[in-house]
Amino acid sequence: MDDEIIGISRLTLDALKPREVYITDLALALGELKGIENVDIHVTEVDAKTETLKITLTGKGISMEEVEELLEKYSTVIRSIDAVRVSKFNVEGGLPYEEP
Repeated sequence: MDDEIIGISRLTLDALKPREVYITDLALALGELKGIENVDIHVTEVDAKTETLKITLTGKGISMEEVEELLEKYSTVIRSIDAVRVSKFNVEGGLPYEEP
């Protein structure tokens, strides 16, 4: 029987990364995380050493902890959570990032 579970389905972040980190690499890495179906990254500001990003993630049961850990690996800092959508899902066995 399917259970109804509440989880993050859309997340918009304001983030800061070093210019040496390519947004394509960051987007592909985020897309590999469980629960993430789409990744949109827009550069909103460029400085000598950093770029400000608007990152929008959509999916089913996005794990904020996994997103934070991955961004840290890419030397990217979350400045703020600008928007979040939480949805109910019919997911048998739990959210994609939970152990069965």
